[in-house]
Amino acid sequence: MSHHLGQRAVVIGAGIGGFCAAGALSSYFKEIVVLERDAPPPSAIPRAGVPQDRHPHLLLASGLQALGDIFPGFEKDLVDGGAVSINAFRDIRYERADVGALPQRDCGASLLCASRPLIEYVVRRQVAAIANVTLRSHCRVTEIASDAIRPSVRYESAARELAAVEADLVVDASGRGVPTLGLLAALGWERPLETVVGVDISYATALVRPEGTSLDGQILVTLPDPSSSVLSGLTLPIEGGGCFVSLSQYGATKQPETWQDFLALSRQLNTPTIYNAICKLAPPDGLRHFVFDESRWRHFEQLQRLPRGILPMADSLCRFNPIYGQGMSVAARQAKLLHEVLDRVAGEADPIEELQAAFMAEVGSLLQAPWNMGVNADFAYPGTRGQRPERYEESRQFEAALFRAIVSDPVVHRAFSDVLQLIKPFDLLQDTDIRRRIDAHVVVKNA
Repeated sequence: MSHHLGQRAVVIGAGIGGFCAAGALSSYFKEIVVLERDAPPPSAIPRAGVPQDRHPHLLLASGLQALGDIFPGFEKDLVDGGAVSINAFRDIRYERADVGALPQRDCGASLLCASRPLIEYVVRRQVAAIANVTLRSHCRVTEIASDAIRPSVRYESAARELAAVEADLVVDASGRGVPTLGLLAALGWERPLETVVGVDISYATALVRPEGTSLDGQILVTLPDPSSSVLSGLTLPIEGGGCFVSLSQYGATKQPETWQDFLALSRQLNTPTIYNAICKLAPPDGLRHFVFDESRWRHFEQLQRLPRGILPMADSLCRFNPIYGQGMSVAARQAKLLHEVLDRVAGEADPIEELQAAFMAEVGSLLQAPWNMGVNADFAYPGTRGQRPERYEESRQFEAALFRAIVSDPVVHRAFSDVLQLIKPFDLLQDTDIRRRIDAHVVVKNA
């Protein structure tokens, strides 16, 4: 059932987070306007506003579910576009320095692997089919203004003309939250506290054509011993018979520039699995590079209030280290939460205020698990900057026991898979039976 909460909602940003938000809002406002600085390409090709879209991206099972809830038929459209179905963990070779390769078991979750341009293209087509959603391209947002009743978004058009659009609700999915932070500053209101973890991680990625090799239909993950190496490797099959091969390093000062450099670096991985899979392939058409400096959680959810009608979402709230493949899925899950909250507050006397309060009250718990999983892994590397989480050493000991348990216990493996895919809460690993199975693999150090 549709409920109209207002005349217009404006979404800043046409990435995955912005488009998912537009889809979630479409049944509750008469008009949705999406403002985007760039022009979306007409097909599944890279776009200027996403500098990392030539590198591997992953939709976790929970992200795929959320997108299907927001956009019925999304999964079928992605498959029709050539996405590769992967069974977790049967089709994933996951190698760690401490326990070796995890067993390739069917843990009951499926992924669809595709390039970021294809995923965005399918989402964009789904949004374009919604009659009351309009995308305005070449609109550079300059600020959000607020008169305490209705905010307005001011922007510069392609013709360099200044314009503004009023709204009952503004979703800031701009990526860095600059419009919302600017409004808080203009009002003299408190800025959100921020948790920042510096990782300085660099990526080098090649797009190869495996043509019947062991790369077909399988993900390879090779992780290092963080005490002695900062180099990880990943292969990810995508549409059209292609496969991304990516090498990432924490704090690297030099990146491979040629295919021979890339092969030489891949030989330094903890195992030869990825090198053996790619060493005889035809050289790719160049390498792509990307550097990610820091993960950042802007704690808007901790503020006592937000300006009326303003809702930061996606990367404006929390920017994750992309090595863990969480960003798109968490953005989609935020949009699903937005839809659920909209449905609950539609009958309230002031649904906009109720929406802001309820969404912010719940989004923190949605972000906490993926943030903790990534940050705990990041701090295993000596060069990581920031404050370690509380009880960090205890969590590292728990992780070591967890992976020893995964190797021998399919029940723990499935629980880990569900948590990793964000299908189940992290607390599942503290379930009495699961924790008993993990504790059986704790190694007690000699006093």
